[in-house]
Amino acid sequence: MSDVAGSRVLTAAEIAEILGGAVLGDPTLTISSVAFLDHASTHDLSYVADQRNASRISATAARLLLAPVPLRHLSAMYPDRTFVLVDDPEAALLLIAGLLKPVRPSQRRGISERAVIDGSAQVLGNTNIGPFAVVGRDVVIGHNCDIHAGVVIGDGCRIGDHVTIHPNTVLYPDCVLGHHVVIHAACVIGSDGFGYRTVNGGHERLPHHGIVRICDDVEIGAGTTIDRAKVGETVIGTGTRIDNQVMIAHNCRIGKHNLLVSQVGFAGSVTTGDYVVCAGQVGIADHVHLGTGAVIGAKAGVHRDMPGGQSYLGIPAAPAAETTRQLTALRRLPELRNTIRQMEKDLAQLREQMALLPGIQIMAESKLKAA
Repeated sequence: MSDVAGSRVLTAAEIAEILGGAVLGDPTLTISSVAFLDHASTHDLSYVADQRNASRISATAARLLLAPVPLRHLSAMYPDRTFVLVDDPEAALLLIAGLLKPVRPSQRRGISERAVIDGSAQVLGNTNIGPFAVVGRDVVIGHNCDIHAGVVIGDGCRIGDHVTIHPNTVLYPDCVLGHHVVIHAACVIGSDGFGYRTVNGGHERLPHHGIVRICDDVEIGAGTTIDRAKVGETVIGTGTRIDNQVMIAHNCRIGKHNLLVSQVGFAGSVTTGDYVVCAGQVGIADHVHLGTGAVIGAKAGVHRDMPGGQSYLGIPAAPAAETTRQLTALRRLPELRNTIRQMEKDLAQLREQMALLPGIQIMAESKLKAA
């Protein structure tokens, strides 16, 4: 953020007062923007998350730093810097960033003259619809919504209150969105799933008669696609957060408060419990269930049901401790290979020596007789 400085300037003392923190150093030191350590200038507020990052202080240009209370000793190590001690430095930095450069308030713009809205659609109070948005037949859009430019809302969609749909997102017909939903740019919600059957040597598309239902308080990242069900519903549960470029196939049912990180792919009819976490590029095979509280590590491939309350890694995914042991053993393979080769040489030498033993024994017996 350092390249877009806000108009407001804050002193270390003012920041400490806002955050309920303590100043170690110069309380009159001022900043006008925020930045991470590696990119900070002398006018930026930055932060140290933990002891591991403390070594980076000497390389940063920032003179005013947020730090957790247990790292108060940094003030003695870096007397040329000023520290504000807080409980959570990252959250504190973001709070100050919001004060220096507030989010632009949503304005009441109404319905653009360049939007295309079918006469049968219902648009309730205080909703904005941007230019070149298209709203189909029998659509209902709730109160206090923001429908940005270029959004297409298909026939029969139902959209709750306080919903924000960012530019160029497409909702296919009959999608249902709850309240307080945010859909970022260029998402596609409700397209047909990837369902075919082979008929007379060709691939015949299977019809998809179901819908997509997105429950309350869901946020969906840019470029994500969610397919409609063959029959019934594809469901995204309350409070779930979906990152950019995630693929959710037909008839998936995602539980409450899930976290799906970028480039996760769910095949058809995957189900999850609540508070499931899938890290980046996780792939889930069709009809798999992830239990409540399951955590799937990055790039894992899941081919069977995963009980909840555990962490999983690997391809195929297995409990994290088991996969870690396997990976540790795998890294030792070159060493083990050399050890086995040496053992084979030693064994060959022993065999040669043992082969000579009968001859040595006969010679010894002959000498005894001669004596």
